[in-house]
Amino acid sequence: MIALDNQKLSSLVSGFHIPPKPAILTEFSDEIESAEPSLENIARIISKDISLSALLLKTINSPLFGLNRTIADIKQAAMFLGLDKLRFLVTATLLKRSFSGKACISLERFWDESLEVANTCMCLGVKYKSQLSVDELYSVGLFHNVGIAAMALRYPDYVDTLAFANKHPDANITQLEQSKYHCDHATIGYYLAVSWHLPQSICNVILHHHEQRFLENSSNSRDRLTYAILKCAENAVTYSRSLSHSSEWMRIKQQIFSELGIVDEDYEDLVEDFIENIQGR
Repeated sequence: MIALDNQKLSSLVSGFHIPPKPAILTEFSDEIESAEPSLENIARIISKDISLSALLLKTINSPLFGLNRTIADIKQAAMFLGLDKLRFLVTATLLKRSFSGKACISLERFWDESLEVANTCMCLGVKYKSQLSVDELYSVGLFHNVGIAAMALRYPDYVDTLAFANKHPDANITQLEQSKYHCDHATIGYYLAVSWHLPQSICNVILHHHEQRFLENSSNSRDRLTYAILKCAENAVTYSRSLSHSSEWMRIKQQIFSELGIVDEDYEDLVEDFIENIQGR
């Protein structure tokens, strides 16, 4: 597996847009994780950022949530969603906002897919491995490909690299990136995850999420479970969009099933449920 020291890591990501963790996210997280989180304090923290507040309310009142009433303020949003869902939404909104500018791919579509993977990771965690926190599973799904956004903002021809990888199933995307740009999206994602103080287990999985022998090489059971759930979620989203499984999935799925203690039929049911849920929106 890849081994990185801080000096080598900083050198690899030099020149990329790596946004620091927003101070408001730290303040917000500290309040939620306090012994007695206050809705008033949470609303006050978020409302200090007018743009964030507006984006949150726009999202909550969108057809995605299917509400029969309009949520007018952040305190209402916290009461309606609950603190966990609000935290996920705040993190996703701030992460998306951190990557703005002209990119060679559709960042809107990219974030839509990342959010689908994040939500599927949570569902899988609840269904199969409840000992993994839904917060961490959501984070690994949301952040695992964030390096793609950074590369798409820096390299105008990066879209061609992605297209080549899609057309050549045996190609390893991170190896292609390394050969062309001397860096890869998994390493960039790892660096950002560390910078945003995500749990080390999540950072490790982000760094290694394209390593097909990860389950064989890792001795950390938590990392292996997180990796397995992420790969299940990734492929479920891929299949829902293209009705075909990724070539990577076909090579590792039996290891994934073994790690999760499931069989093909279990996974097929999951994918069917996921597609029905997407189509029902």
